Amino acid sequence: MKHAAYCGTRDIYDDMMTAAKSLIANSDVDLVHLIIEDDVFPYELPDMVHTINMSGQTFFKPGGPNMTSQYTYMAMMRIALCHVLDVDKVLSLDADTIAVADCSDVWDIPLDGCYLSASEEWHRTNEGLQYTNFGVVLYNLDRLRDGKADECIDVLNRRYFRWVEQDVGNYLCQGRIQPMPAKYNANFFTNKNKGECVIKHFAGIPRGQWLYEPEPVKYRNMTWEEVLACRTS
Repeated sequence: MKHAAYCGTRDIYDDMMTAAKSLIANSDVDLVHLIIEDDVFPYELPDMVHTINMSGQTFFKPGGPNMTSQYTYMAMMRIALCHVLDVDKVLSLDADTIAVADCSDVWDIPLDGCYLSASEEWHRTNEGLQYTNFGVVLYNLDRLRDGKADECIDVLNRRYFRWVEQDVGNYLCQGRIQPMPAKYNANFFTNKNKGECVIKHFAGIPRGQWLYEPEPVKYRNMTWEEVLACRTS
């Protein structure tokens, strides 16, 4: 089965739902998991979209160095997905991503024993360091259970990082990151993003601006019935 996950605090629940609608309409994903901080999601969801309440999580300490950064523990939860989901791999996406074309083959990227697959960021690649953007990541959850996820969690509980789990994942998984074609994470942070665009990532664009771009507006206004109809048309 093909699984996808979005992690977010309640202030971006509507963005998560819009992003999930676009993915479902443009792929053959089987299950979408919304990793949230409440018992109840405030919107109606189809059967193929599940919610998981992480308000009682114990992975990240309340007073940890990254708990008060611009990103919350919900962002860090992505590096702990191997302990949250009982599946072998999952496609993790930011809430500001919109699938604009069929992206079903992203799950077919061969991981070959790697911990994850993600698109390279050209402006952070130097001195031999392969740095990737975690806005769209295909996680090898089975491989991460070998202790690597726990290592990442431990480091996040001890040291501050500007880009939290993205920094830690890149540094600790060096040599075990499978390159992802930029078309699955088209944004100005990643390299070679001027060609085909399958998943558009509005990274770095103010929320009040990208929300009104044509693609987010389209899926925000679609009903679930319309979204599900796209999968069978």
